Amino acid sequence: MENNNKKRLFFFSLGFGIFCLLFIGFFGYFVHKKSSCVSVKNIIVEHSKNDDYVAELLVKNNISTSPVLCKIAVRCLKYCGLEARIGEYQLPQHLSIIDAIRIFASGNVVMHKITIPEGLAVVRIIKLLNDNEFLLGEIENIPEEGSLMPATYFFQYPTTRRQIISLAQKYMTQFVEREWPRRSSACPLSTPREAIILASIVEKETSCEREKIARVFFNRLEKKMRLQSCPTVIYSIMCGKSLGRKLTLDDLKIKSPYNTYRNSGLPPTPITNPGRESIIAVLHPEMHDALFFVLQDGKKHAFSKTYEEHLRKKKEIQIHSTR
Repeated sequence: MENNNKKRLFFFSLGFGIFCLLFIGFFGYFVHKKSSCVSVKNIIVEHSKNDDYVAELLVKNNISTSPVLCKIAVRCLKYCGLEARIGEYQLPQHLSIIDAIRIFASGNVVMHKITIPEGLAVVRIIKLLNDNEFLLGEIENIPEEGSLMPATYFFQYPTTRRQIISLAQKYMTQFVEREWPRRSSACPLSTPREAIILASIVEKETSCEREKIARVFFNRLEKKMRLQSCPTVIYSIMCGKSLGRKLTLDDLKIKSPYNTYRNSGLPPTPITNPGRESIIAVLHPEMHDALFFVLQDGKKHAFSKTYEEHLRKKKEIQIHSTR
């Protein structure tokens, strides 16, 4: 009787061992089997601690065809130290379950970028952020004009639009706080805010010879002359949006605190978000005594001390451009 029990135990143990080996072999094959997915996919892992969620994500994206075995695989691999982390990941084609989990556990997330160009008003930056499909959340509080630093910002999931705005504000504040104490004695402005206001005008006026243009505006301010900057008139009409046409003489008569053809001094706020070069140009203007300027060839301006000289140079440029 005792021998029969030993035999039964032996065969049971043998059978169980064979079953375990077969299961381990099958399980190893299952987790290493390449999927039939033939496209590269970006997958967002939102809940890394939920094993069932991770398994469903793999099944949903055709990495696995068995929900039950996939859940077992996710839990087993988690015990082996391969735990998914929240983020967006790029999965190549023909991927196995273990390959996918390794990618999820690596933390090597997909990086996105958004560029805020120099000279873009807040209303257009808000649209730029809202149009970006990779950013999350709504923008509840509109930032002040001139408070955002134009730059290229890199981000990963989950990043909100509010976070990009906060980062742009931080960079602008840090830059101005660093550069304001270093300003040249040729910069007569009293506050950093005045510098941003004038820099925003310079930004919209030109992409070259910024230091010279800044000096023209300083010369006008010192002589109590109106700035007569067309971009300020456009801002008074469109509040940062594109005008889509040329200014008319009637536009120059618009009653607005931003219309520097009617009002003396600086406008009440910046008219756009200036870049670093325009801010530096205002803080370090080039010394000269010109009061007028006109663009010559897209790269240089003709500067004049008198209005008569300015009109003559404008006429010469027009004649030259028609030849």
